[in-house]
Parts: sequence; C-alpha cells; structure tokens
Amino acid sequence: MQYHLNDKRKVIGLGNYPVVDLKTARSKHAEISVLLSNNIDPQEHKLEQQKAEFASSAMRTMLEMLDDFNVFISTRWAESTIGRTEKLIKRNITPFITKDLMPDEFTIDMARDIIYHVYNRGAKEQARLVRSTLMSILKFAIDFDNSPEQYKKPNLYDIKTNFIRDINFETPKNKSERWLSEVELKKVWNADDLPYYTQQYIKLALLLGGQRVNEVYASYVSDFDLKNKTFTIPANRIKVKQRGDHIVPLCETAIPIIKELMQQAGKAGQLFPHRDDPQAVAHVSTLRMAILCWCEKHEMEPFNPRDLRRTCKTLMGKAGIDKINRDILQQHNKFDVSSVHYDRYDYMKEKRQSIEVWEQFVLINTGK
Repeated sequence: MQYHLNDKRKVIGLGNYPVVDLKTARSKHAEISVLLSNNIDPQEHKLEQQKAEFASSAMRTMLEMLDDFNVFISTRWAESTIGRTEKLIKRNITPFITKDLMPDEFTIDMARDIIYHVYNRGAKEQARLVRSTLMSILKFAIDFDNSPEQYKKPNLYDIKTNFIRDINFETPKNKSERWLSEVELKKVWNADDLPYYTQQYIKLALLLGGQRVNEVYASYVSDFDLKNKTFTIPANRIKVKQRGDHIVPLCETAIPIIKELMQQAGKAGQLFPHRDDPQAVAHVSTLRMAILCWCEKHEMEPFNPRDLRRTCKTLMGKAGIDKINRDILQQHNKFDVSSVHYDRYDYMKEKRQSIEVWEQFVLINTGK
C-alpha cells in the first residue's frame, strides 16, 4: 500500500498472497486508513506494536551495526569498493534508520521501503546495489553472532534470517562482453585527439597486461621501480587482499610512458592527478567520459576502461599466452592452497615472459 504523510510518499506491505488473501488485505488497508486519518504513521505504529510484544535481545542498535559493518569491510574489501559502499549506506540506508531501532526489529517491510525510495526515482541499478549491501550487512551480523568467538555469549545483533534475499526485482544487466579488436586497438593507440591522460592511461593499461582500472589509474610514482622494471600494486588497492601486493613486470615500451607521467605527477605523487584537488587521484568517470566522447566522434562501438582488461585477456590468447599465465598476470582469484598463500614474487619469471610476448603483439598490431 502506498500512502502520503507529511508530504512524503511511503509504502507498507500488507503481506504475501496467498497467506494474506484479498479480504484480509482490504481489512488491513482499512485499519491503515484509520491511522492515517489520525495523522499516525502506520510504519511507526507497527514498530511500536512490535516493541510492545517483545523486548529486543540485541546488544547493539541498527546504526551501531552499520558502523560495525564498515569496520568489518575496511580490512577485507578493495579500497574503491569500501568507499562506494560507505557512501551508499550513508545516503540510502542510514537516513531511514531511527536511533533506537534494534537489528532484530528491522523488518522486510523496512528493507523494502529503503530499496523502494531508490527504485522509485528510476535508479534501478542503484536499488540493486542497495539490496546487495543490505544482504551483506545482515549476513555480516548473522555470521558474527554464529561465529566460534561468540559461542555462549549474548548475541550482539540477534538477526535470525537474511530476509533480504526474498526481495527480488529485475534490473538492467551490466555484464559486458566488449573487447577491442586488433583494428580498434591500433586506432585507439594512435589516436591523437584523445585527452593526454586518457591516451596515456590506455597505453599503460594495455602494456601492464590489463590490470584493474583503479589499480593503474590510482597509482603513485612510488609504485614503480624503473631500475628493476616492476610495478607494485599494494594490497589496499587490489581485489584479492589476502594475497598481499601484486607485482607486474614492466616492458621497455611502458617505461618512457611512465617517466613522462612521473614528470607531471601530482603533489602527492599520483600518476594521474585530479584536475582540481592536488592531493587526489583523477576520478575514473573523467576517463570513462573521455573515451565515450571519442568513440562517438569516430563512430566506434563504445567501450569503457574496464573493457581494456578483457581486451588484454582475449588478445593475449591470440598472442600465444596460455590461460594459466594470463590468469597469473591479471591476478584472477583462485581458491587452491598455493594461490591463497600467494607470494608477491611468485611467478615473476612467467609474468615477465608473458609481458614480453604481449608487448611484441601490441607493437606489431599498432604499427610501431
């Protein structure tokens, strides 16, 4: 049921059919209408009733649980993902949580209301991310209370089920299969009308074997050892944190590009400095928009920075680099014992050989 109160649009569930039939739903609708006529928010009324029925056994409030979740992900997720998630929680979840709400009082209708606010403004993909984040938050709470460390101790959150998984809706599919052909690769590599930093990033991303966007675009001068021809991606900037730093060998073609970027590095040593903030790295959206504008200008099928990683993976196979060595170079997640206990200098010989083969392929196909 959708209703308006204090010039705000809200929604409340009446139950699931066939457990709640049409007659019962109408009865509930009538009860809610009476509350609204008395200027009583039915959601708050429902929450007060639930509070009267039982006292929460949780030790932390819902807002405290959100803070605990942020601390939890701070050492386990990639830095860029942490930043996006914290902003999403602050904007789309926290404003709808009252100070005294306990985690075990958080209901599926409350979750649906939070997701609905985002979905209703047309941001369907953002709504999907809110749902996914809520699911992760509840999973964190349930896993913590059921951990061996908490055995025979009072539950901090006392959430029994992850009911977010029962909230389903279709969203646009983001999965992309786009990669650049050899002809497109040559065209982009030799483009003289791309913005300077965009073209330098594209070349460097390709020559580094298609590392993840933020791992290269947020790099610093200190990450590069030109003497030993290596690029070190620190653990706080990679997806698979438990392995530690990831080292990528540098080919000869990449070194002049890196040296040139070093000469124009930001005050904090960032290789791709922010235009307005001397201490920050450039935002990926700037890179994305520059590429899309260039593609439109040249009537080329649009691609985004992430597609360069797929381009490398695909064309490396054509260059003769087997899948195992492609995976090692691009640090794809593995779950065998040797991969979990990954050493930063493991497979350096194989990675260097792959980079050299890949460099020759790129140079041949770009006319260099």
